[in-house]
Amino acid sequence: MRAWQAAALTAAALILPVAGSAQSPSGPAAGQALYRERCGICHAAGGTGAFMLERRLGKERALLAERSDLTAEYVRQVVRHGLQSMPRFTRVELTDTELAAVAAFLASPKEPPQH
Repeated sequence: MRAWQAAALTAAALILPVAGSAQSPSGPAAGQALYRERCGICHAAGGTGAFMLERRLGKERALLAERSDLTAEYVRQVVRHGLQSMPRFTRVELTDTELAAVAAFLASPKEPPQH
């Protein structure tokens, strides 16, 4: 085996989880944690994604975690295929199980804002 092949296999072993070795995240609670970890850098207040959504859709629709108009299917489509400045995420970057949890969180009912 060549050195570069060994390095590639080592890198793959570090990146790809072993089947069944980790608990699969599911549901809105797990989705919220994944959303903060994987999506929050852009979609939390002050992030580029929130800024771009505010420009396009208005301040009331800029923060995805506060919206009540998102469906899980819509979230899955945008994440997998991208939309305007939102890049697509592959199944390596975000597994189907992780995406399902994030989508469930974003599509879950929200408390109305207190004014």
